[in-house]
Amino acid sequence: MANKILNNLRIPSFYFLPIKFMMSFFRTIRFYFDAWWYGGRCEVKKRVRVKSTALFQGQGLLILNEQVTLGYTLAGGIALPIILQPRESQSVIQIGQRTAIMNGCELIARTSIVIGTDCRIGPHTLIYDADFHGLAPDQRDELGKTAAVHLEDNVWVGSRSIILKGVNIGRDAVIAAGSVVTKNVQAGAIVAGNPASQVGSVYEKSAK
Repeated sequence: MANKILNNLRIPSFYFLPIKFMMSFFRTIRFYFDAWWYGGRCEVKKRVRVKSTALFQGQGLLILNEQVTLGYTLAGGIALPIILQPRESQSVIQIGQRTAIMNGCELIARTSIVIGTDCRIGPHTLIYDADFHGLAPDQRDELGKTAAVHLEDNVWVGSRSIILKGVNIGRDAVIAAGSVVTKNVQAGAIVAGNPASQVGSVYEKSAK
């Protein structure tokens, strides 16, 4: 224990920890200001850590449960903000306890995006619960389809993945980097590709 403390004292960044805590506090306060600005609502529980720029946008509800972490200085895309956008008054984005969302992620909901506990969302990941406009050429000015997105507990999403409307991802599942997820993923499944398909199971690997 003493050696660990001495090693930390040799690292210059160790002395900036109080500043990091203050920055996290002010970034958290910004959620409430943004919610007021856009006419939305937010609930930030205890020990939420905001380690990089994170923006609240929209008129809906944002819930950050206890020990959520937003951003990480050593992850990719440190200059890119995390965008949390429950777009309409009835929209909800809810992030479960101890879940970590990395830099540059975008969560945009017209209905709801619910992420469970202990999830890991890699940098540059996009999660959208809507098409946002019609697909047909004469419907581009109309609202498109929307369907809730749900990630169950302990899901790991690799960087630059895209998760689209109506998708339910079962607990313990792994989404490989760069995947485009357009349909439900079973618990423990490992999926990869565009569109993503199952290539394995975490339970099989655990058994070995």
